[in-house]
Amino acid sequence: MKTALILGITGNFGSQMAKALANVGWNVRALVREEAKAPTWLSSDDIWVGDVHNGALIERAALGVELIVYAINPAYHRWESEAMDLMEPTVRVAEKLKSRILFPGNVYNFAPLNRPISEDSPMEAVSEKGAIRIRMEHRLHQASQQGANITIVRAGDFIGPDTHFTWLDVILKQTSSHAKMRLPHDESHVHFWSFLPDLCANTALLMSKPQSSYEIWHDEGLKLGLNDWKKAFLENGKNLNVGKFPWWVFKLISPLTPLVREVVKMQYLWQQPVLLDGNKMKQALQSQYQATSLANILPLLVKK
Repeated sequence: MKTALILGITGNFGSQMAKALANVGWNVRALVREEAKAPTWLSSDDIWVGDVHNGALIERAALGVELIVYAINPAYHRWESEAMDLMEPTVRVAEKLKSRILFPGNVYNFAPLNRPISEDSPMEAVSEKGAIRIRMEHRLHQASQQGANITIVRAGDFIGPDTHFTWLDVILKQTSSHAKMRLPHDESHVHFWSFLPDLCANTALLMSKPQSSYEIWHDEGLKLGLNDWKKAFLENGKNLNVGKFPWWVFKLISPLTPLVREVVKMQYLWQQPVLLDGNKMKQALQSQYQATSLANILPLLVKK
């Protein structure tokens, strides 16, 4: 049985990725800061307690594993000071043990484009966060030439049950009888989303496929405009009440709030298309490829 070590198992991607790997027969280990926050379905023997800055601890936890899932993210306003330093101990361990790292990429690496972006498209950041993500991926590429193996799965904004601190958690309020969305974009914009259970199920399947030492996969995702949301809610017997997202409030308070200031800097993603081409992944998985429609996703997002 193959084993994966999850760093960041309490986060959105880490928790879903752990379940997806377990569902296809992987044994799962986790490194957590507090043992009480580890998933209850994990065996105590598979829980390691410590900090991801501790390379020696990561190395001990990673002995004998085939995959390290790097699902760590610093606070949004601390990327500049922490992102590279947080990742470095894991990268060094992978280089030493010749392990494969699974890294969740995003669209920040690319400038807006009027067509879907493929895995071999040149990276061109238009934001500070995009430049940071490019530096992180350059470091991962360097690691792939120094013993490590790297898989990057790039996705959009997360949609999923039991998520926290996602855009959809902020803009959509839904009950069994009604729904209200504070739309961050105009009626013509198409935004890129990734349904986490699909993304992680497909990624888990990819981990059994032959891969190069540095492999990039793009998620097909959901490319949604306002009409797509309205149609999906109507299919569920609901009308969608739409209001405007209060960007003006965010801009007003941004000089005083570092987190909000960083969110405002990324507003361009709600004004111009940054969409991914997922044909490579679909072709690799063929009939195993999992893609849930928005209409079938919405009932899963109702807060109990």
